[in-house]
This record gives sequence, structure tokens and C-alpha cells, in this order.
Amino acid sequence: MSDERTTAASGCGEAAMTTEWTVGQRMHTFSNVIYGHFFSRSEQPFGVTLPEWRVLRSLVVDPGASQGEIAAAESLNVMSVSRAVAGLRRKGLVAVDSDPDDRRRSILSITELGAELGQDIVDRERLVYEHVFSALAEEDLQQMHDLLDRINPTIEAASFPPSPETNRDWPTVISENLAARESPSPTR
Repeated sequence: MSDERTTAASGCGEAAMTTEWTVGQRMHTFSNVIYGHFFSRSEQPFGVTLPEWRVLRSLVVDPGASQGEIAAAESLNVMSVSRAVAGLRRKGLVAVDSDPDDRRRSILSITELGAELGQDIVDRERLVYEHVFSALAEEDLQQMHDLLDRINPTIEAASFPPSPETNRDWPTVISENLAARESPSPTR
């Protein structure tokens, strides 16, 4: 890394390095690593995208859920769930019916083919998690479970503190930087 980039990176890191930030970054990395394996272990062999799998998995756990309920349970936006449901319907893995008690609500269910495919993916996912968490004792896993039970309500409450003001108009700065990089250099 050049001296200029090293100085910029270290200056940024000094301000951000708190225990909370570090733990948050490590959790983010953990999540990315786990789901990074999804493509080769599940998407390629089964032809199901990660959002489609998350919807299918939700229906395994909560048959008859609506798209909104799945979005809330999986922390996905409703449009992502809607696109995933459309893909799963095309593939014959999920069926959608109107709720007889509320015509505005759609009830999702797994087809027989979807349940069979879901079980194959669950088996693969279980092996990954068993491998990853084999480094921990049972008490450690229980403690992690308890900690997540305490942290998740804060995340789900969506009452995060307001973001600090940015020190620059970043979209404009980036746009100008990009334009400067793409313009031809003057010849000497």
C-alpha cells in the first residue's frame, strides 16, 4: 500500500477502533464467510439463490407464513422476498394462496418438491454450522445463543441513534472524482 493510502487508512482506523466496532465487523465477516459458501454448496448444485433459500427455509420453520412475516423473520425487505417468491413459484417449489380470512394476505406453502429440495439444503447447511461451531464447547454455544437473544431485540427495534453528519457531500465528491478520472489527460 502506498504511504498516502496507508496514512489515510490508519487515520480512519484509529477513530473507528472500539470494541463494539471490532466485534460488529467480525460478526459481519463471519456472516459473509458463511454465506459465501452458499453459492458453491447450494446455489450451483440446486439452482436456488440465497434469498430464495431464505424464503424456503422460513416456510420450513413457519408453514403458511406471509411474505411480510418472512421479510420480518429473515430481516429482508419485502421486495427481495417478493422476487424470491416469484422465482420459487416459477421453479415449482412454493405455492401462493389467498388467506380465506383476509383476501389482502397471501399464504405461502412449500410444494412437495420444495420440501424435498429444502431438506437437501438444510442437511448441507447443518454440516457447515456443525463444523464451524465445533471449535466451541456446549456452554460457549449456549452463551452465544443467550447473547444473541439480548442483542437481537435492539437490532430489530430499528431505533438506532441518528447518524452523525457527514463532513462532505460524498455523492458529489465521488461523482466529481469519477469524472476527473474518466476525462482524458492533457497531452504535454
